[in-house]
Amino acid sequence: MTHSQDIVIQARTWLGTPFHHQARLKGKGCDCLGLIVGVVDELGLKDTHGQPLAAYDEVTYSREPDGAYLTQKLTALLEEVPFTEAQAGDLALFTVRDNPQHMALLTDYEGTIGMIHCYAQARRVVEHRLDDDWKSRLVKVFRWQQ
Repeated sequence: MTHSQDIVIQARTWLGTPFHHQARLKGKGCDCLGLIVGVVDELGLKDTHGQPLAAYDEVTYSREPDGAYLTQKLTALLEEVPFTEAQAGDLALFTVRDNPQHMALLTDYEGTIGMIHCYAQARRVVEHRLDDDWKSRLVKVFRWQQ
């Protein structure tokens, strides 16, 4: 099994977890960052310097976090890859109201690129295809250290 497959398999264990701002508990509640933190913690993923990513977790952000800060933090900790090279298991950063503030894990979904994320509008962690609306909001794609 590949590293990216492990990420997708682990992320799928979070499907259905209810949305709860700043929570990080599988089956009980999370937000988009809580899902990412939970998956990286469960898999012991590290940053580009070999440090555990879960150590960088923060819960002081608002419902509309600072997009510049989030982008800067992700860029410092992970390897940025062009969208044309994106693969299942990569982290995608999206805009909401023109502010980079939403994250998802990319997946192989029904023969196309999909995404798993905790989506406030759906009130839970969901998986669906990466449609044109989401593609238009894509800011950056990041890859985890192997």
